[in-house]
Amino acid sequence: MLIPIEEDLPGFDFEHDAPSLGRPKVAYVVAPSGAPPARGFPVCYMLHAFAGDRLSWARHGREFLAEHRERVLFVFPESGRRWFMNDASGKRYEDYLVEDLIPAVEASFPVERAARSRIIGGFSMGGAGAVHVALRHPGMFSRAFAISGAFYASERQGDPYASQRASGCMMPTEAEHDRVWGPVGSEIRRLYDTGALLEKAAAIGSPPTLALEVGTDDYPRVVEQNRRVHRKMNELGLPHAYAEHPGDHGWGFAASSARRLLARLLPATD
Repeated sequence: MLIPIEEDLPGFDFEHDAPSLGRPKVAYVVAPSGAPPARGFPVCYMLHAFAGDRLSWARHGREFLAEHRERVLFVFPESGRRWFMNDASGKRYEDYLVEDLIPAVEASFPVERAARSRIIGGFSMGGAGAVHVALRHPGMFSRAFAISGAFYASERQGDPYASQRASGCMMPTEAEHDRVWGPVGSEIRRLYDTGALLEKAAAIGSPPTLALEVGTDDYPRVVEQNRRVHRKMNELGLPHAYAEHPGDHGWGFAASSARRLLARLLPATD
């Protein structure tokens, strides 16, 4: 079901069944206005940051949407303060993405049902989540990108951002983090360990095209997490693009980064 929204934004809400979550769910969709190419439009699934929602990207990313919306169908899911993963509390947001949302989109819109036309990316929590989902489901996505990705969250202990909370820190508290990831040493932390997922992808071969960007003024921990992923991919021989640009851990940087990455990653038009 397509539902208009009240905000002055270019898309609409898409209500669909979500058996993995046990209830109907709504994603935000921005669709091209013209006729689809013969094989259908490509689709870009974009995941929000911690405490964001399905409208976060549309509110902050008007420029990249205006530039690219006629080439690709954009889908913006919502998980609030949950990561896009099957978490320690039993919330199955990874299953929702893969088993519920993607089939619903492909049954409802004129899109190509093939990996070459599926892209997934995101900001912060959503960036790491996008790369993790792409690596955990070989052959589902042809491209994945992370902007200021919150990688190696499986290793987090305590609250490394405690001293920065007075300035509007976007990172989860210790309780919010452990609710999703479980205690140190949990099975969930093992399953979603960034390094282990990269190693598995290298062993299997033919991983998706990967691209990472991070702002040089981001939290030092986040910058190092992204550099660590970059080093790990180099060590494993995984092809990828990596860049650092001036910017902090905010939606302004995320939107400008998305514009750069989409210009590089979106498939050529027919």
